Amino acid sequence: MKKFIAPLLVGAALTSAFGADESLKQEIEALKAQMAELKSAQAKVNVEALKNQLSEVKAHDAGDNIKWTVDFRTAYDYVDYKIQGADKQDNGIWTNKLILGMASQPADNLVFKGSLAAYKAFGQTDMSSSSYFQNFDWYDSQKPNDSTIRLREAYFLYFGDMGDVHYSASFGRRPSVDGFLANLRNDNENPASPISHNINMEFDGASFKFDFDKVTGISGLYAKLCLGRGFSDTTGAYSMGGTGFNPAYVNDDKNPDMDLAGLIIQFFDNGQYKLMANYFIAKNMMDMSIYGFDMPTFAMMSMNMNYASPLFNFRDVGDMTGGALSFQVNGIGDGISDFLDDSIFFLSYAFSQTDPNNNALGAGLDSMGNVVYQSGMLGSTDKKFGSSIYTGVQVPGIMKGQRLGLEYNHGSKYWRSFTYGEDTLVGSKLAARGDAYEIYYIMPVVGKNLTAQLSYVYIDYDYTGSDTFFGWTGTPMDVDTTRGAVKTAQDLRLSLRYRY
Repeated sequence: MKKFIAPLLVGAALTSAFGADESLKQEIEALKAQMAELKSAQAKVNVEALKNQLSEVKAHDAGDNIKWTVDFRTAYDYVDYKIQGADKQDNGIWTNKLILGMASQPADNLVFKGSLAAYKAFGQTDMSSSSYFQNFDWYDSQKPNDSTIRLREAYFLYFGDMGDVHYSASFGRRPSVDGFLANLRNDNENPASPISHNINMEFDGASFKFDFDKVTGISGLYAKLCLGRGFSDTTGAYSMGGTGFNPAYVNDDKNPDMDLAGLIIQFFDNGQYKLMANYFIAKNMMDMSIYGFDMPTFAMMSMNMNYASPLFNFRDVGDMTGGALSFQVNGIGDGISDFLDDSIFFLSYAFSQTDPNNNALGAGLDSMGNVVYQSGMLGSTDKKFGSSIYTGVQVPGIMKGQRLGLEYNHGSKYWRSFTYGEDTLVGSKLAARGDAYEIYYIMPVVGKNLTAQLSYVYIDYDYTGSDTFFGWTGTPMDVDTTRGAVKTAQDLRLSLRYRY
């Protein structure tokens, strides 16, 4: 191109000098215009090449890094208990709760998700020294403790398709707290995996999900098989303090393997109406047992010891089945009013059924404080059926972005849930054998990044044992006739929450 243009330019100059005609000048201008177009096209090619290179760098950079999120809450809780035959107990508690979320996707069909958490009371570094069950795996990062960073969630998701059926498989520490329905009161848009009415606790396991919406034409239809372990029957390393009397990681009679298998089905979800159900089988439920003491000795010790003592072991007391059916309406009616369009209503029913074995639990206490030997589940060797209802509504607040929520639940005498990880300080309201009420108000301060919330939970118990283990400690006793029983519990919370 350069060899062709240069002689023309020289010729054009000479011709012009000798009075060349106008047509040659026009030809020169056309050649100049062609040169400008060629340069512009080349520049565009270079720019596109740079953009493609930049996109490749960004994609590579995203695949090689973990995306982090922050969820931090500062709260003040005032807790109050009325106790049968005793003075009431109350306290004001300041807490900080930090959740560091993490996610990465190295391939289109593979995702990792996890979270680390620290939940502490102000000025507290070792709450477990005053509570034997403080560090239980079911709620290790869900109850105020110390400043230790603990593993809350860690799992991978592998995706694939079998024809029109999309599936996913996942192993690890499960996303199993703040699930469907509980996500509303905790101001979380995306609920965790289980239905929170009867499953809301931390555990390890696996899940296998199959989407059937394309096959059936039913919006949102899927089925998910969930497997979990809540306790492992094993000793630790260097058993007996490294004395060599016991090998490491062998069976430990104190800790039965407590396993759960469940099926979650989402029957329908079109964005406005959502219907979900679950059914589970829980094996080897446990309760506390005391060994090595005769009756008079234990009775004497019981008057002078803390019942949350390491003298308590655990024993398998039987199995349990249960389920729930939950319905949510996100936008009441069809264009009736802006208020109803922005309102949420839900209703849920859940049940539990015990199946006790014949394992003896050793010594326990009856409703009169007498020491007796106990066996079975929830204080009975017979199968016991329990049920619970849970309903609520969330509506727009006074100002834009604000939300007001009202919730109620009731549990029967033998109702038993797995809701130890529920985000309340007075124990799980959804585990209550009696009536529970909650009202909360959520206010944005800086959009969704900083919000304030005021909530109040009131639990009126009919029977004891609402939120404990599955043997004699879960025996339902009338709170009005049982000295020392908690009659009512209240939790008033004011919190500020930062999320990014």
